[in-house]
Amino acid sequence: MERDEAPHITAVFQVIFDQKVGYTIAWKRALPDVDLNGVEYKSLPSGLHEVKNDLVYFIHDHQAGISAFAQGEADEQHRHATFVAVGALVPLSYGRLGRSWLHAQELRSLAQDLAGNVNDTRALELFWKKYKRDEGSIPSSPASKRDSVSFGIKRKRGLSIDTMHGLKLDAAGVKNHPALYMPHFLDSFGPLIFPLYRAALLRKRILLLSQPPVQHNCSVVYILSVVSSIPQPVSEVLQPDAEHLIRPHPLFSVGIPDIPTLSAPDRKSGWIATTTDDILGEKHQLWDLIVEHSPSGQALRRRWPKLRTSDGSILKATQRDFRRYKLLCGEIKRMRLARKRCRDSSEHTDYDENDDSHIPLMRSSALLRGSASPEETTKGEEDAVEPVRWSEMAYHSFMWWASAGEEEAWEAEERAADRRLLDNLSDIHDAMPQPPNNPETGCDELYESQETATLVTAFFHRWTTLIIQTLADIVEEADDETEEGIEENAIVINAEDVRHMGLDMWSENDKEFVQGMVKLFFNREAEVSGSGFSMCGIKIC
Repeated sequence: MERDEAPHITAVFQVIFDQKVGYTIAWKRALPDVDLNGVEYKSLPSGLHEVKNDLVYFIHDHQAGISAFAQGEADEQHRHATFVAVGALVPLSYGRLGRSWLHAQELRSLAQDLAGNVNDTRALELFWKKYKRDEGSIPSSPASKRDSVSFGIKRKRGLSIDTMHGLKLDAAGVKNHPALYMPHFLDSFGPLIFPLYRAALLRKRILLLSQPPVQHNCSVVYILSVVSSIPQPVSEVLQPDAEHLIRPHPLFSVGIPDIPTLSAPDRKSGWIATTTDDILGEKHQLWDLIVEHSPSGQALRRRWPKLRTSDGSILKATQRDFRRYKLLCGEIKRMRLARKRCRDSSEHTDYDENDDSHIPLMRSSALLRGSASPEETTKGEEDAVEPVRWSEMAYHSFMWWASAGEEEAWEAEERAADRRLLDNLSDIHDAMPQPPNNPETGCDELYESQETATLVTAFFHRWTTLIIQTLADIVEEADDETEEGIEENAIVINAEDVRHMGLDMWSENDKEFVQGMVKLFFNREAEVSGSGFSMCGIKIC
């Protein structure tokens, strides 16, 4: 099967919601071994009546599901609007969603047509005959295929991107690839992408609670599952029994009927899901971290979502996360500016080298527009970032008093370490196939989304590699120093190790993250020594 060819399906169905009858599977076709029981609830999450159309991803009976929703107008015979969903199931043979998004556009058209006439199922029959999987064929194992958000990238020396995906700019369905939501993900979550990534890396049970459209949060689930996967090369340093931790388990859209699945005891490696059912947010025993989006009317008061743990604690980005977020977004904007200069040079267009405010991260938002200093936070960002701790202020004050030069060198070293994670990533646009110079095709915006998705994924995979490789080296060194027959002590990780892994040594949450990573991936206890300094044998901070 070609990369941009839509996968075969094992089932297709039409779901209708009637205010008197409820959810009904009005029409269906499926292979003999496929059970569609309950698929109607997954295809029409609660709250979809608030939008005209939507796209829903879900997991059903170990298969990937995709459902296109459309709302028909009420007529003289029917006082209420018609709610129709047309969905399909595909084998999980090509990654997290079985590349089901390649069916999205066709399913949208079917749903829209059926919303006007629910009884005309001729197009559904044709769809089934066209994509039906041969009953005798056996799909490849999901483990043999890997998802990717790299789109047709040529390998370039110094550019390490582990997985390739051959989607083309003009391929049917590429616009529905969930990875293309990456610019919106960065804009919507801001510096909170980093604590969210760390929670996913710890294989926590993460639930996104939001109102429709559901497609947005399904895309976030997909992106989060991709960036928190363990890259293949570094996975070799893990124990054999940690194989189930290599990739997180995205469940995509879930609802009240999925509560038994969410609470199953075999869910030790966690999951990532989204829901529109508020009642799931009230069941704290189901999840470890919930992501709550602000209602649209509160967008001006709080820009970012709220990350809340099951014990009620609010999880925020660290000060280093905030600086890294500014750095990452700045790199993306510089990359785009460089490409625009290259493309527009033939038109003799002059650009101010220091002015990139006219190029927002995504076209519909002005992320970081006019941002002053990487150290300064806006009012909205303050709500999402941990305040500077007293011990950190005391340390910096002392270092400034004792040796300003040494403090500046320490800060420069940290910034350089964060920049190293971005080395060569700006060359991605040179390795990608270029979009046609025709703004009417919309390829330029699509290309930028692909470019951003590839860069950000590569960035996180590099960071994951750095964290796991550093911890593996520390554990190995500790084991080498432990004499045979002597009980293993807790692994000691100092503040410099924490800094080396790109973490904030002043953050208690980052220290807990390190302890959790050592326990989860190496099955060892860890002690993270405190940061600060001592004077005359007395700890100052």
